Amino acid sequence: PWQSVLPVVIVTMSYRSLLTCASSPDCRGAVHAAFYLWYGNPEYDGRWLHWNHKILPHWDAQVDKRHPKFDWRPPDEPHSPFMPERGTYSCRDNATLQAQFSELHRAGVDSAMISWWGRKDWEGKRDDAFSGANTDELVPAVLEAARLAGVGVSFHVEPYGGRTPQTFLDDLRHIFASYGDHPGIWREGSQRLPVFWLYDVSAQHSKDDVTAWRDALDSVRGTALDALFFCLWIGGQGDADFVEAGGFDGAYTYFAAEGFTPGSNSKSWLSIQQQLQKRGKLFVPAVGPGYDDKRIRPWNAHNVRSRENGAYYDRMWERAVDVAPHAVSITSYNEWGEGTQIEPAVPYTSPQGTRYEDYAPRDAAYYLESTALWARRFRDAQVCAA
Repeated sequence: PWQSVLPVVIVTMSYRSLLTCASSPDCRGAVHAAFYLWYGNPEYDGRWLHWNHKILPHWDAQVDKRHPKFDWRPPDEPHSPFMPERGTYSCRDNATLQAQFSELHRAGVDSAMISWWGRKDWEGKRDDAFSGANTDELVPAVLEAARLAGVGVSFHVEPYGGRTPQTFLDDLRHIFASYGDHPGIWREGSQRLPVFWLYDVSAQHSKDDVTAWRDALDSVRGTALDALFFCLWIGGQGDADFVEAGGFDGAYTYFAAEGFTPGSNSKSWLSIQQQLQKRGKLFVPAVGPGYDDKRIRPWNAHNVRSRENGAYYDRMWERAVDVAPHAVSITSYNEWGEGTQIEPAVPYTSPQGTRYEDYAPRDAAYYLESTALWARRFRDAQVCAA
């Protein structure tokens, strides 16, 4: 089923359908973008956070020993294959946050899927670089930037140290108590439910916990803690059954490297959509402009995906629109270490001679502009039940 080829879908919308789409909160297709809050610099944070990411080890010692071991050296040499137009910024800088959310708004993005690594008092792993970035502390400023820009915030709950279905219930209580009334929260449907994305909760990562996830999510249905909960679709065997058995509302694919997982193979999206629809579940494919993490995973070069001057992004978006999913997510707005960002980048060569990529021959804002066009096309293609 993973080799099925997507048909080209030509949508003819009636005037009544257009009116229904415009008026129904259940119908309008939303666009979400993965947004990372783990960046910091000495001016705002007293030290570097994430821009100085280390080279990650390979699990095979024989492969690992063939690659260097060091931490990247911002501001001259950050860990990304690209140089941000904003430089090595801090997410504690409110002016930066407000400018970023204004960009998201102009790009037609409805919600920033903020990477959230546990409550501010949680002891344990807080990001994949073990930098200690405290994303929960930044949520109030993020919500205010989102409100001012007219963008929503959804929560991309990461695998912080010790995360379980039970700790996630505690997370929900904390998030709703602390931020639940804020107008910057993205909400969907007639019940205006917030949205949570559960990274690394999947048939491959969490199969033994499926009953615990069902019990946890069932316990909040119809209460003040209810929300839309999406788990990760990897795409081996049993993903659709996991979504249903775990009590999730749907699944998202996240990965921007075409074919990295069966779920990130865009030719599989129609099959995934059909499997989830049969179970009354929602599908959110993830599109991305490319993938390049070789600065932090030099052993992963086989998964690099060229941007092809924007053609790669166009293909993923076209296939997502053709499937007519519940929503589309973008990986990412600013995951610089994996080279999936649509945030503006500029040409740069470090004083040490390290060359950084940019979007040439496109300009720095090209991927934001492309996102705006595709977001509009996606919404225009929505067909709603009469």
